[in-house]
Amino acid sequence: MATIGFIGLGRMGSAMSRKLVEAGHEVWVFDINPAAVQTIADLGVHAATSAADAASNRDFVVTMLPNGPDVEETLFGEAAVADAMSKNTLYIDMSTIAPDATDKIAKRLADMGIRMVDGPVGGTSEFAERGELLILAGGDPKDVEAAQPIFDVVGRETIYCGASGGGTRTKLVNNYMSTALNALTAEALAFAEVAGLDVQRTVKVLAGTTAGKGFLTGAYERKIFSQDISPEFGLALASKDLNLALTYAASLNVPLGVGAAASQVYAMSRADGLGPNDWSAVLETLRIKSGLPGQTFKA
Repeated sequence: MATIGFIGLGRMGSAMSRKLVEAGHEVWVFDINPAAVQTIADLGVHAATSAADAASNRDFVVTMLPNGPDVEETLFGEAAVADAMSKNTLYIDMSTIAPDATDKIAKRLADMGIRMVDGPVGGTSEFAERGELLILAGGDPKDVEAAQPIFDVVGRETIYCGASGGGTRTKLVNNYMSTALNALTAEALAFAEVAGLDVQRTVKVLAGTTAGKGFLTGAYERKIFSQDISPEFGLALASKDLNLALTYAASLNVPLGVGAAASQVYAMSRADGLGPNDWSAVLETLRIKSGLPGQTFKA
């Protein structure tokens, strides 16, 4: 079993450190909140006297902290965790932070001879309690493989996201989509209620269509990901339907900001001549507007 320093005992970190102890690892924990440390210590982990003490001479050091400045301060500030780690320690940051912060931290640690894996997680604290997080790992493949015993305890699956910083970048893309979808979902349900519909009945309808099932394993997988944008559902028709909904919502004084922004994307796609193609072709418009090369599609 491994020796692990775990720094950051919020709801996620507390659950993850408990899972590591239950799996038989020797875990030293630290948090700036002494009560959080004591709660975990009562379950059998070692209560470190400082962040540096938690990190000193361990096989692994894991941080699960709120943001990038917290991670940098813990490593290189007064806490001096980087100085406490040995050259044999593998550092794993499981926080969700900015990619440039991950890049800067990884380089600074590399200059000190310390290996790093960025491993932010997908899932809520309930997933952490069950050890069923999705681990998004970035770094040298050998280092990610070395971290796998830790990931196997706290997660149900590890996805290798590429070189250092790949995990952090993937997490931000994931969180962008989920948080934007949350706002869109709220717009749709408020729209339904103001329109006089039974919300639960509407939810049942939405859950049975692309609205609830999503695009990634549906229309996108069948069409644009397969280089086929022949119309399964035409982009121009989708744009028309969206604008009908926006007009009706406006008559009810329902604000649909996410939908209004989406309408502009469809308008750009129509202007690009993609109106007769599948509605998944909005991806091609956004790829080109982002400076990516255009794709070749099936005839």
